[in-house]
Amino acid sequence: MRKNLQAPLAFLRHASLQTYPPDLDFNFRQAFGSANTMDFNHYLHTLFNPRSVAIVGASARSGSFGTLIWKIAKSASPRAKLFPVNPKYKTIGRETSYAALTDIKEDVDLAVLVCPPSVYPKALESCLKKGVRNILLCGGFPKSDLTETIIEAINKTAAAGIRIVGPQSLGLMTPSEGLNLSYLPALPPAGEVGLVSQSPGLSCTIIDYVTNAQCGFSHVIDPGFEQVLTVADYVDMLAFDRKTRCIVLYLESFQQPRKLLSAIRLAAANKPVILLKGGQTPGSADIVINNSGAREDEDGVMERALVRAGALLVTSLKELNYAVQAFAMHRELTSGELYGLVNSKGLDSLLADHAYNNHLRLATPDSTVAKELRDKYKITFPYANPVNMGLDMDAATIADLTDYLLNRPECSGIVLSVVTNPSLDALDLAKKLVPILKKSQKPAVTVWIGTEPDFPAIKHLRKNGIVAMNDMKGACRAIRLMEQFRKFKSDGVPGSYSVIPSDPAFFAGARKVIQTARREGRHLLYEEESKRLLAGIGFETTAGIYAGSLGEAIEAARALGYPVAMKLRMDGVLSKSDAKGVILGIRNERELKGAWKNMSERAVHLGQPGQPEEGFGVFLQKTLDTNNRRELRIGMKLTRHFGPIVYLGIGGLYGKIFKDTVFNFAPLSLKEAQDMISSEPFKTFLGDFQGLASCDPEPIVTALIRLSQLAVEIPAVRSIDIDPLLCGKGHAIVLDAHCVIGSDTLTADENASHLIFPYRPSFEKNVRGKYGMVKIKNAAPEDKENFLKYLGSLSDQSRRLRFHSLTSSLESIAVSAVSSDPDRSFSIFAVDPNSDSGDIIAEARLSQLPNRTSAEFGISVRDDWQGRGLATLLMDEIEAEARRRGLEKVVGYVLKDNENMHGMMTKRGYVRTTDEDDPNIDLFTLDNVKVSN
Repeated sequence: MRKNLQAPLAFLRHASLQTYPPDLDFNFRQAFGSANTMDFNHYLHTLFNPRSVAIVGASARSGSFGTLIWKIAKSASPRAKLFPVNPKYKTIGRETSYAALTDIKEDVDLAVLVCPPSVYPKALESCLKKGVRNILLCGGFPKSDLTETIIEAINKTAAAGIRIVGPQSLGLMTPSEGLNLSYLPALPPAGEVGLVSQSPGLSCTIIDYVTNAQCGFSHVIDPGFEQVLTVADYVDMLAFDRKTRCIVLYLESFQQPRKLLSAIRLAAANKPVILLKGGQTPGSADIVINNSGAREDEDGVMERALVRAGALLVTSLKELNYAVQAFAMHRELTSGELYGLVNSKGLDSLLADHAYNNHLRLATPDSTVAKELRDKYKITFPYANPVNMGLDMDAATIADLTDYLLNRPECSGIVLSVVTNPSLDALDLAKKLVPILKKSQKPAVTVWIGTEPDFPAIKHLRKNGIVAMNDMKGACRAIRLMEQFRKFKSDGVPGSYSVIPSDPAFFAGARKVIQTARREGRHLLYEEESKRLLAGIGFETTAGIYAGSLGEAIEAARALGYPVAMKLRMDGVLSKSDAKGVILGIRNERELKGAWKNMSERAVHLGQPGQPEEGFGVFLQKTLDTNNRRELRIGMKLTRHFGPIVYLGIGGLYGKIFKDTVFNFAPLSLKEAQDMISSEPFKTFLGDFQGLASCDPEPIVTALIRLSQLAVEIPAVRSIDIDPLLCGKGHAIVLDAHCVIGSDTLTADENASHLIFPYRPSFEKNVRGKYGMVKIKNAAPEDKENFLKYLGSLSDQSRRLRFHSLTSSLESIAVSAVSSDPDRSFSIFAVDPNSDSGDIIAEARLSQLPNRTSAEFGISVRDDWQGRGLATLLMDEIEAEARRRGLEKVVGYVLKDNENMHGMMTKRGYVRTTDEDDPNIDLFTLDNVKVSN
């Protein structure tokens, strides 16, 4: 463990590449088990690193699951002490068998239940009496054996704070600890890959793939039915785990989507999270339901959510294997420009095609490179990339050329693809490549066309940590994932926040519209209600009048002025177009009467009881000129598991032909909304086209953001569809809309828990003290520039005391502060209210530690504002937030020469101890946060 690590906060860790996530706001040494007396280990630490394990149901009977688990666990030579528990035996092998868990005198960190489910209630009760903190419920029985009584017993045990894996779990493995509590007979080699798989069979296959690629595992986990612990918990643990540098997931369903995506985002900030998703097509939907009992969302919603969280999606086991190999290099792409090297005509065009299809950029050789390729290496086409070396180039020259290109500044990586032939000693080439590729810090992938995995050159390269494949397409796909990972880390997680100021009165009016419909027992708003709701939150809508009789319709048309459009207004009719309930271009009263008659007949046809004139109505609106305008369809809808999404498509008549739709999750950032309209076919559809002027993008972006805000502010809105939205120069007008409401609340809770991605609504308040009047607000992405300015204004001493270093990147500090996960951290600023630019004068941050019961704080005040009580003000806010989150401890790491902070912490009741890993740092701890003042 590094003794010179000083900065406890994530702000510092963005400055350089680390093997732990840069968004983790905790002291690295404490979180991973330093010698300090404080225990901030992850809440699943003892589950995967137990000192003692009791196997309940261990047996000596041939063929039983208890015998299998016991023998496998013993044969792995674990560091943990094993206790067999079975009243039928006095000994099992050479070990004493205990009749009950409570007979074991030593503490038990983990109990493995290999007994029939009918025994679970009694066994779980014994676990509670013994004080066992972790339980593994193994499989080997039909799902039907899990009765309601057994599930209740599991839930009761979990309610006491016990971590439970399963039921019906294949088990878990920690190879570095010699821990194999599974049905798999052999422990895989220890390594850096953490595997979580919802398929026992695929776990075996993935282990074989990864092992054959000369990689090993930190942990292997089969979550089983996830009654208590879910995949989200395991990914969270792997994100913090020092041994894990690459996470591999096979998933079919999600139990806790928001929690899982938060954990993936946490991990993906620094570790690749490679995910193979089962059930991606309608053909496997029923199978997924049978396997997991859960129906998934449609139209790629899950996949889009995973990508947004930072997951790297693969579509096959082979692709997964290649991705693991690529990331095992521990090399990172920089500029993203590659060189390709091939030794045969045909390979160059195929490699170029694969690179193009995977959005990889090939470097352009300049005149210097071209001269070297032509003169020294005798390349016929020196300006081409991929570079065709020819079949006759020998191993030494290929290796030398590879070294030359890797050292070029424009090169960020290389793909070397060769066809074996009698003139090339493949193994000799492999041996010559090893020192070159090991020396280089740039990723290099070798492809051996027409070979098998046991090909000697491939085996030699893999043994030495070099990526060796036999598929160019797979190689390019793996590099594409590396580029995606690089981009995710450099760009940061998209900001989930509203970018257009909104008047609370807007949403108050929308809530009144919904309340009116609820009082009438309706879940579908009438068109005029939908438009009134939209107009209240800033949309431009067309004028319209409801008419319940022919006479009212004639008066309405006269008031609006011809031409008008008539739309059927009738309970139960969701799509007026599908019901043939829209008549456009009514030019006079005669045509209006004909349209009314037509609507009356449609009402009868649709089954409206009673007289048509009494049972239906119409909505009339002024017909607008649509020349030089486009019609879009935009809307918001609530997905089954992933919260509300905002979507964009082609609207009007063309919407029936062009089905292209893009969507993203609420709340949208400005960039996300802009990306939606700049994607095809919308970019072309809205641009200049055969004499039609382009449409202004700003009103469309604003409309998408407004829908996003609506989804955030009013959970009761289940869907709202605007079709068409008439777009042109400087406007986007709602022509038609319908809205569906539910019984959800009219106001979001403070955590916006109805959203799939963590979001905390902005808050501001003015506070007066001896510092005068200051404004307190939570940090948001739009504060980045102001926070950068604040950081730059701090003296070297103030910055050192806050971040324990002067080498940290201010840019990375600012990004971390304004874009952190609000489910895991809380950042606030104090702002000078007299500053027109909103100058920040102090900041504080609270970050949850991996044990989930404690959090770490950090605080700083601008030099010219120090000594006025701002630090005390912000600590009040930090401690209040800790109480709101139900935390037990608040801790801070303070340099010994920070006397002002020492004094304040002591006055506030914090206990001071010396950090045993760094004598220059003191640890201040406040216990019982829930009851402190």
